[in-house]
Amino acid sequence: MTFTDNRRQTERHAVKRSLYDFISSMGELFFEAFLAVLTLFWHGILTFIAAVLRGYDRVKYPLKRALRRAGDFFASPFIRYSKAMKMGGAEIAKARQEKGAFGAALAWLKVMWRLVFGKRGWIVTIANWALPVCSCVFLFNIVTYANNQNYALKLTVNGDLIGYISNETIFTDAEKMVQKRINYTGSSTEIITFEPSYEVDLIGTGSTLTTYQLTDKMLEMLDADIEHGYGLYIGDAYYGTLLEHDRVDKALDDLLAAYRTGEEKEKVEFDRDITYTYGLYLADSFVTEDEIIRQLTSKRETASYYTVADGDSPSLVCDKLDMTYEELARLNPDFGEETELHTGDRLQITVDVPYLTIIITREERYNEPIPYTTDYIDDSTLYAGNTYEDTEGVNGERFVVANVSYINNNEVSRQVLSRTTVTPPVTEIIAIGTKPRPDDAAPGQNIANGKMLWPVGGDGGYIGELIEADGGYSGHKGIDILAGYGTPIYAAANGVVVSCYWGDYSRGNYIIIQHDNGLQTYYYHCSDLDTYVGAYVTAGDLIGRVGMTGWATGNHLHFEVRLGDNIVLNPIDYL
Repeated sequence: MTFTDNRRQTERHAVKRSLYDFISSMGELFFEAFLAVLTLFWHGILTFIAAVLRGYDRVKYPLKRALRRAGDFFASPFIRYSKAMKMGGAEIAKARQEKGAFGAALAWLKVMWRLVFGKRGWIVTIANWALPVCSCVFLFNIVTYANNQNYALKLTVNGDLIGYISNETIFTDAEKMVQKRINYTGSSTEIITFEPSYEVDLIGTGSTLTTYQLTDKMLEMLDADIEHGYGLYIGDAYYGTLLEHDRVDKALDDLLAAYRTGEEKEKVEFDRDITYTYGLYLADSFVTEDEIIRQLTSKRETASYYTVADGDSPSLVCDKLDMTYEELARLNPDFGEETELHTGDRLQITVDVPYLTIIITREERYNEPIPYTTDYIDDSTLYAGNTYEDTEGVNGERFVVANVSYINNNEVSRQVLSRTTVTPPVTEIIAIGTKPRPDDAAPGQNIANGKMLWPVGGDGGYIGELIEADGGYSGHKGIDILAGYGTPIYAAANGVVVSCYWGDYSRGNYIIIQHDNGLQTYYYHCSDLDTYVGAYVTAGDLIGRVGMTGWATGNHLHFEVRLGDNIVLNPIDYL
C-alpha cells in the first residue's frame, strides 16, 4: 500500500468519524433541547396553577406536589432515555479510542439495541403503554360486534319456511292484512287459516321481513291468482285493488274542493285517512276507478233528529225540513197536521250525507262576553235581611280566535287559540245589611242598583193610577198604590224627614223624605204619621199608615219621586 493510499484511507476514516460525531452530537443536543422545552412548559403550568391558588395553602401545595409527581411520572422515560444516551455516548467514545471506528460502530449498535429492545427500551415502554389501550380497543370492538349480531324469529307458516321476522306482532299484523286483502268490501271469500311456528335464530347482520313483505309472501302461498296493484284503504277498511289511482285522487280532491272557501288557514280533509298500499292482491279483488269513484262520491241516508223550536207548528216544521206530512209520519207515527208540538220535542228525520265524511276546520274570530263577578260587603246602614246592589255588574267583552271544526255543516269541536280582553267586566258589589231590624220594619228585600223599597206593606197593594206620563189623569204626579186602611207605609230609601204635615186639604197627612242622592220621596193621604221632621230613617222604617185623608176617594198611598223640589220623576222607574 502506498503512502497516498494510506493517506486517503486515513482521510476517509477521519471524515466518517467527524460525520458520526456530528450526528451523535446533534441527536443528543436535539433530545436535550426537547426535554428542556418540555420541562420549561411543565414548570410554567405549575407556576400558573400556583399563582391561581395563591392564598389557598391547603389546596395549593398538595396539588402542586401531585402535579409534579404526575409530571415526573410521565417525564421519567424521557429522562431515563437521556441518561442512557449520555452513557451510550461515553461507551461509543471509549470504544473509538480503544478499537477505532469499527469498535465504535459495534458499540453504537449495542447502545441502540439496548435503547430499542432492552428491558427498559423504547419497545418495552411503548408496549407497556400501548397494550392496555389496545386491549380496551379490542374489548370495545368485541362488545360492539356482539351487539351488532341480530337474533330473529325464524317463521314457518303451515309447515313452509317463510323467513325471519323481528317479533310475533309482524306475523299478526301481516295475517290481518292478508285477511283484509282476501275479504275486501263486498267480497265473500272465506277466511283462510295460517298456522305459524317460531324458532329463535342468529342472523348476524342480516335483515328481517317487514309486515308488507310478509303479507306478499303469505299471499304467494295461496292457491289463487294474485297480481300486483294498489290496495285502497279508507281508515282500516280495505275497499279493493286498483291498477292506477290518478283519477280516484282527482275525484277525491274535487270532493274536498267543493267545501273549500279559500279562507286563510282553512283546512278541509276527510275524517279518515285514504291510503294506497302497493303489493300482491287476489286477481278478483281488482276494481275499476269508475266503480270506486261512484261509490266514494255517492250519498247515503242516515238517521237524525230535529228539535222543535219556539213557534214551530207541523206545517212550519215540514217547510223547514222540506218534507211532507206523510214522510215525517212514516218516521214519527204520531205526527200529523193537528199534532201539538212543544219546544224541545225531537222528531226523527233522515238526511242525505256524503259517503265520505268531510271535516272542515276554519279559524274564526268573534267577540264573547266575560261574565262579571260579585263581591259582598257588609253595610251597617241597611237592616239585616236587606241587600242593595251598590255597583251594578256589567259583563266585559273579549276578542276570540278559535279553530272551529264542522262535519256536514254541524259544529263538532272548537279549539280556542287566543283570547284578548276588549272591555274588562265591572264587578257587581252587593251590600248586605247588618243593622238590627226593628219589629215594625219592612220585611227583608233585595234592592237593585238605583232602586227603592216598595213602600207599602202587607200584600203590597196594587197600583190604581199611574203618573200622567204613563197614562194617569192630567196633573197626576205620582202613582196611587191601593191598600187597606192602616196598612204600614215604609221609607223607600235612607234619608232625612224634611216634612211631616197633618191635615193638608188636598194631600191630607203627608211625609217628605230627602235622600242622600238628591232625590225626594212623597207619601200622601196617610191615616197616621209615625215619624217626625229631622228624623233620619233607614230604608224599611215604618213612617206612617195607609188612609184616605185629604182629597181622596179611597184608601191608598199617593207616592211621588222628585229630583229637588220641582223635577217630577216616574216612580215606576225607581221601584
